[in-house]
Amino acid sequence: LTEITSNKVAINIGDNEAPTLTDPDTYNDLQNAWTKARVEVTNLFPEEEDVRRDLGYSLVVQFMKPNLIFARETTERRQQARQDRVPRNKGIILKNERIVDANTRITNDDLQKLHSLSVAIDTKAVEEKRLTIAMAYFGRILVIGIIISFFFTFLLTYRTPIFEDWKMVLLIGLIFIIEVGLAFLFTQKLDLSKYLIPITVAAMVLTILFDARIGFMGITSIILLIGILIGNNVEFMVTSMFTSSVGIYAVRQLRTRSQLFTAIFALIISSALVIASQGLFKGYTWTMMGYDMMNLSVVAVLAPIVTYGLIGLLEVSFGITTNLTLIELLDFQHPLLKRLQHEANGTFNHSIVVGNLAEASADAIGANSLLCRVGAYYHDLGKMVRPEYFIENQYTGENKHDTLTPVMSAKIIKNHVTEGLTLAQEYGLPRIVSDFIPMHHGTTRVEYFYQKAKEDGKVDEKQFQYPGPKPNTKETGILMICEAVEAAVRSIKDPDILKIEDMIDKIIDMRLSAGQLSECPLTMAELTRIKGKVDGTTGLLPVLRGFYHIRIEYPDGEKNEASEKVAQA
Repeated sequence: LTEITSNKVAINIGDNEAPTLTDPDTYNDLQNAWTKARVEVTNLFPEEEDVRRDLGYSLVVQFMKPNLIFARETTERRQQARQDRVPRNKGIILKNERIVDANTRITNDDLQKLHSLSVAIDTKAVEEKRLTIAMAYFGRILVIGIIISFFFTFLLTYRTPIFEDWKMVLLIGLIFIIEVGLAFLFTQKLDLSKYLIPITVAAMVLTILFDARIGFMGITSIILLIGILIGNNVEFMVTSMFTSSVGIYAVRQLRTRSQLFTAIFALIISSALVIASQGLFKGYTWTMMGYDMMNLSVVAVLAPIVTYGLIGLLEVSFGITTNLTLIELLDFQHPLLKRLQHEANGTFNHSIVVGNLAEASADAIGANSLLCRVGAYYHDLGKMVRPEYFIENQYTGENKHDTLTPVMSAKIIKNHVTEGLTLAQEYGLPRIVSDFIPMHHGTTRVEYFYQKAKEDGKVDEKQFQYPGPKPNTKETGILMICEAVEAAVRSIKDPDILKIEDMIDKIIDMRLSAGQLSECPLTMAELTRIKGKVDGTTGLLPVLRGFYHIRIEYPDGEKNEASEKVAQA
């Protein structure tokens, strides 16, 4: 190596002369040249008072310029050219060629070949390792994609409106990312117990914001992702699934805020049970089990509290209405309900009755009964703008419509929908509740005034038709039926159970034939259950039987026997 290396520099003296190699120490940089010049000037003028000393040095500094310039571009180009001329290989080894035989003395040439072989093997190993790592990451991405698709396929199949709402998908995605991120932080960075990961918070948040099925499917996917992250820990997966299921069950039908806190005790008991079960199965010491129980108990206590705080924040941020908000809307002290009670008391009482019917009908088919009741309370808000034009508020016997044309009367009746929507927006009612206002009439006609106008001649049907839209959920479809049934049954003279049953059948058939339930996911079997049975506990008939105090008539023999038993008592 010493034979081919040199510290000398090439000096270009002129264009027609070859460069000369010179030791760089023979040349001065500008600072050294100034120093040497000052020494020479000082020697020439030794007297300190001699002004020529300072003047001479100043002239040297002013006029001394470098006469050798470093040509960086030329130097780097020549260096690269010299490097390119150096051979990278001394020779070539063919495939399957023997480098050295056994029991043979190794020469320097053989040693160099063996060294080259070692370098080649290491290079190939690095390339194969990179490929292996890349394939491993690709496999992880595929597994994560499969787990996530498992959940979103469920949404696409059974919860299509949520899947098509980008805000809801964003919210669910954030919950997934935050849970997995916290799992990575707790277990990989902070080296904390895996049982401190707040899995139950995600389970309860998804359940309260959406429903129990989404909560269960979502938390299953999250647990699988975290289980893979921490090393395919089956024990963690089983524990998390059990405690999360308990949390989901505790808040699946949230009606009071205290349910969030009763969930604490359920989570503590379930945590102790699952840890003890797995610990006994795997032979853990009670000390180890106690440590895990302590960590899970911390999460059990904090999870409902954190969930309660997150629900309010997420409701506002993503425009979601949970059962907690619906419960607050049931309060008769709500400004809208208070106004309705004072300004249109008949409509208020009508809404309460419809709410009872709607709740019983929703219970009969497993729909959201709380939402049905709240929707019923607020569906006729617009009537308090002109309450005297609606029959339930006419107490004096005077009917305002007697002096109006059928078209004008229909216009006033229809306007309670738009006026109700205006009030709902003014008071900030959630969209899921205000949807009941236009949908409970759909695109039906104001039938009484339409028939009255037809008696006078040809009429435009659109002048008597509500603006819609038609009901598009089970809950709004239920309210349409209940509202019509309540009004119709109220008009029956001497109501009995058979008349009421016939009226319910008639109302449902009318709504079906008019296509008002065409956009609603109610099935024929569910409509039958909504009607209910006379001796049942859910549906319309049992509730209406109670409203009108209709008793089931006994046959004469049974009736007399029953009378005798009462007399004896």
